[in-house]
Amino acid sequence: MVETQQQRSAGEEKPPELVSPVRRALKNAGWLLAGKGLGGVFSLIYMGLVARSLGIEQFGIFALILSYIQAIAALAKFESWQTVIRYGAQHLEQQEPQKLRRIMNFSTALDLGSALVGTAIGVAGVYIIGPQLGWNEGDQTIAAYACVFLLFNIRGTPLGILRLFDRFDIAAFAEAVLPSVRLVGALIAWAIGASVFSYLLVWVIAELVTAVALWWSALRELRAKNEEVFKASVFDVVGVRAENPGVWKFAWTTNLDFSLKQVWKHLPVLAVGWWVDAVAAGGFRIATNLVNAVGKPSTLLSWAIFPELAKLKVTEPGQIGMVVRKTSIASALVGVVALLLTILFGKQALWALGGDGYDFAYPVLIILAVATVIELCGMTLESAIVALGFPEAMLTIRSIIAATYAGLLATMVPAFGIFGAGFTAIIASALLLVLILFKFRAIARSVT
Repeated sequence: MVETQQQRSAGEEKPPELVSPVRRALKNAGWLLAGKGLGGVFSLIYMGLVARSLGIEQFGIFALILSYIQAIAALAKFESWQTVIRYGAQHLEQQEPQKLRRIMNFSTALDLGSALVGTAIGVAGVYIIGPQLGWNEGDQTIAAYACVFLLFNIRGTPLGILRLFDRFDIAAFAEAVLPSVRLVGALIAWAIGASVFSYLLVWVIAELVTAVALWWSALRELRAKNEEVFKASVFDVVGVRAENPGVWKFAWTTNLDFSLKQVWKHLPVLAVGWWVDAVAAGGFRIATNLVNAVGKPSTLLSWAIFPELAKLKVTEPGQIGMVVRKTSIASALVGVVALLLTILFGKQALWALGGDGYDFAYPVLIILAVATVIELCGMTLESAIVALGFPEAMLTIRSIIAATYAGLLATMVPAFGIFGAGFTAIIASALLLVLILFKFRAIARSVT
């Protein structure tokens, strides 16, 4: 057989089949970054407009309402895109379009059901915890309306379809709609001197428009790639459990794992608002957004590697260790760069977003950046554990972390205020990394 140029350049110690999944993941992460990166910039501008136009007190109320809505959405929302990829990869490989369509229908049903449940929980919760967060009757009404609309941004299934077909580029363009609409709406609201309600309305509209864009893109791609799948009945889910062993368990465990992971991000803001005040909560929210923005590349890489790992489990499980090792190193390096950027430019970024009133948040910004570096080191490992078919392991780990995190928040925030929330994040991130690392090593030995 004639040796190709790619094989010669790769060398004997790096066969192309070992490198290509990483390259595809990096390429797809690049597409995600193209959409999410620009979106992150737009989101920061949006947040800055809100903070500067509302003022420090009203922005605190806005931050609390938004964190509450996102926490409820995280609790209810199924990570259905993982279900589509986990089982769809096998049906795609075996050329079984009917089974592929049924798993997509099943995933869509999960999205719809979770939206209904989440809306009911969110609205009821507003009137239970709202007074404890300092919300008046008007604030509670605003939060309740936002829950009704925001929780119907059903877009997990279309994301799964696009990622399954390796169309991260289309997904990136579709998701770029979210920050674009959000920024345009925020500029309009800022120009007319808008209120908390107006900015939340902009947020909700952007979510709904993005869901429509993703569904349109996914169905268009599905029709182009597999007409038979596209034409199958959208109501057919008969036999989905038999065709996809463990699908309910996988869906529930990935949902609970995602919920615990996302609530972790929003719970500290609510805790600070509960035990300190809305101003401190607003500062913590801005610091969190900045840290998430600089650490976004590693998060996107973990999303991009998930389909590759799911496919490798079916085709070449022996390659998984190599792929995870390479992407984990890349994530760690991104985390270190993010920490350095935060130390060097954190004060300027806080001023750019909120003005002089948020200088108090700089120390906690550094603390959160350290926690983020630790967390990023384990993101690829987490994706690997789920892609290899062990979501219940991540659920167990996340449950331990969530219980630890909640207990630490309840003791650290009353004692140390906003800094207590920051140090809690470091402790929880370190424990999470240790548990994930040990679990991945055990799983890798059993499947490779």
